[in-house]
Amino acid sequence: MNGEGTRQAGRPSARQPSRGRPGGEPASLPSRGPAAAAGGRERSGQPGAPPDALRAEAPDIADLWTPFSPGPGQPASRQGRSGQRRYEQLQRAAGREPGRGRPRPQPALSKLEIVDAAIAVADADGADAVTMRRVAQILSAGVMSLYWHVANKEHLLDLMIDTVTGEIDVPEPTGNWRADLRAHALSQRAMLRRHPWVMEFIGGRPPLGPATAVYLERALALLDSLGTDVATTMNVLTTVATYVLGSALREAREALTSRNDEETGFSEEEIATWMAERRERLVASGRFPHFVRLIDDGVDPDAAETRDERFEFGLDSLLDGIAARLGGPPPPPARPPR
Repeated sequence: MNGEGTRQAGRPSARQPSRGRPGGEPASLPSRGPAAAAGGRERSGQPGAPPDALRAEAPDIADLWTPFSPGPGQPASRQGRSGQRRYEQLQRAAGREPGRGRPRPQPALSKLEIVDAAIAVADADGADAVTMRRVAQILSAGVMSLYWHVANKEHLLDLMIDTVTGEIDVPEPTGNWRADLRAHALSQRAMLRRHPWVMEFIGGRPPLGPATAVYLERALALLDSLGTDVATTMNVLTTVATYVLGSALREAREALTSRNDEETGFSEEEIATWMAERRERLVASGRFPHFVRLIDDGVDPDAAETRDERFEFGLDSLLDGIAARLGGPPPPPARPPR
């Protein structure tokens, strides 16, 4: 037994988590440019692949941004004028009159490239690390060139959230809502593990873009076979999403604690000695028989190797409750322990 869960209360963590990624670990910056997108997210239906129409912001859905955000809520023409104003402001700040001197640069980047680069930064170092300057450096472009496509960082953040929302797979309804919803929840969790920074914004920003609209439409259709009203359907989806989010947050904290424990410098022998002494004190008190049994049975509630099993146990229990309340297919046969 690693004892991570039982020894947390008795020993302080080695360090505080960083402000960036929830896991706190340094990471190399992954590639999310066009080449990476073509390799891992090009085709719809694959895990982590938003629909092709969303990647291209097809004209029939590109204007689905709601007006809550001053950036993505603007029509394309207004966004262009916003970029022009930003260009003129930067020209004046540099002591040049707009329209004079060197020709005004034409946009050479795509919005997709900018958003992919920003997501790569957030995946590596957290959303706080995303700045227009850093994204421009990654793309080997000038900062001003970004403003042809995004109004400001808030606009870029909305685009990032909408893009990763499009990575969540919503299977085609099979008629078995329970199996479909389970597969959907597993995909939600996978997205949050790839992009842990998104958890900072769930529930704090309104649904905005076309990928989010398509995602929600498909998710609502997933439960058509239940025959419930739309409010109940939304409650079911929210209940499952809340479980997924809570589990993903806990897993991120477990991983951080595990890394902190590794950095304390304690050897396995020292930890085992400390745990044995703690167990003896618990036994001597006579007040903690269940806690002692947890230790004796070698159950580590935070073990990395049981995260999938623990998540699926909770998910299946939740689906059991939803099925009992609303009616639905019986649960699948119990699987043997791993």
